[in-house]
Amino acid sequence: MLREKFLLFHLTPFTMKKILFIAIALCTLGVATSQVALKNKTYRNKNKERFSIKDNVVYYNDKPLAKYQTKSYSLDNGELTEEYNLLMLDNKIDNKQVIGDLIDYISERHKGAEVEVEINAEGSDFKL
Repeated sequence: MLREKFLLFHLTPFTMKKILFIAIALCTLGVATSQVALKNKTYRNKNKERFSIKDNVVYYNDKPLAKYQTKSYSLDNGELTEEYNLLMLDNKIDNKQVIGDLIDYISERHKGAEVEVEINAEGSDFKL
């Protein structure tokens, strides 16, 4: 009887390898997920006191930064979604921190909406 119970919990080397592989895969996935979360947090320093809005223009440190361009709606998995598109007024700005904070600032003002920031290629330093 004791031997029969032991055989129920006996793992073959192949089964042990599968369990080890699954454990390693889960650990790798967990590390990758936390790295993505940390990467996204680097753009969210909450520097929102530097932003202000006047006449559909977003100012950063009292200088015009982006202009409200369009508001659109789409169906996303059967749900109606709002999307706000902003156009950067300064094509030279390449500061991802400021752009990330801008998206965060507008997202807090319009809960549940998606926010996109566009940089016009004309006059920018961007090259293909």
